[in-house]
Amino acid sequence: MRQVQIVAGGLVLIGVVLSQIVGPGWIWLSGFVGAGLMFAGISGFCGMARLLAVMPWNKVTL
Repeated sequence: MRQVQIVAGGLVLIGVVLSQIVGPGWIWLSGFVGAGLMFAGISGFCGMARLLAVMPWNKVTL
């Protein structure tokens, strides 16, 4: 869960910064992340959590 919060917060921050520096179209990145968080809260399915779960640093070695 902490990884999801770190990635989501980072993407929102990047979207806001890029919208101020590069162009206003980057604000859609923040909107997309926000919509994904709302969907995850309503449905219980978080695509980012699923994606992060299969990353190599999250694999348990025996």
